[in-house]
Amino acid sequence: MRFFVSLLLLIFSSPAFADYYELGLAGNYRKVHLSDSNTEEKAYDENYAYVLSAAYYFREMTALEFSYSMGRNTRTLPSQNISSKTVHDYSMYGADLVFSFGKRGDQFIPYIKAGAAYFDKKDITYQYFNHNTSTAFSENVTLNPTLVPSAGVGMQLKISQELYLKLGVEFWSSGPVTKNLGDLDWAGRIGISWFF
Repeated sequence: MRFFVSLLLLIFSSPAFADYYELGLAGNYRKVHLSDSNTEEKAYDENYAYVLSAAYYFREMTALEFSYSMGRNTRTLPSQNISSKTVHDYSMYGADLVFSFGKRGDQFIPYIKAGAAYFDKKDITYQYFNHNTSTAFSENVTLNPTLVPSAGVGMQLKISQELYLKLGVEFWSSGPVTKNLGDLDWAGRIGISWFF
């Protein structure tokens, strides 16, 4: 996080950057209940994420965007015999080149972006509870930081001259650039952008 703030200060204090900027805050939340008639407790998947972004538009429709994301995914599976819970915490830095298909001030501005993301933190906690023997087991796994390719598509909807509602979908690889890129993660985002 300290690196991200330092980078923002460097960008915004530079006299060479004199066009306009965009600050954004976005997030997503999802909870899915899984039906299970064998237990009173409900099985569910839950995930959330928050994204802070800053972009410099060096052309009317082209920007360089930096972002910081943090989130948590939780899967809870209760059972009469063995219950389990898996928690996945992560934080990620991103750098993308954004191409807009509209000018500042337009009512609708579609965009696409591509770049790279760096997973600074990837922690997984596995918890199990055996109801028959009343024993619990917990294991923490910390994965190595990884650099992965990323991309996204979306739309900005004008609220006022400076404020836009931002809707989009972002994709990134589960594995590092040097490994298998077959598995793609994705997330829908909704947020607010402020242009100045």
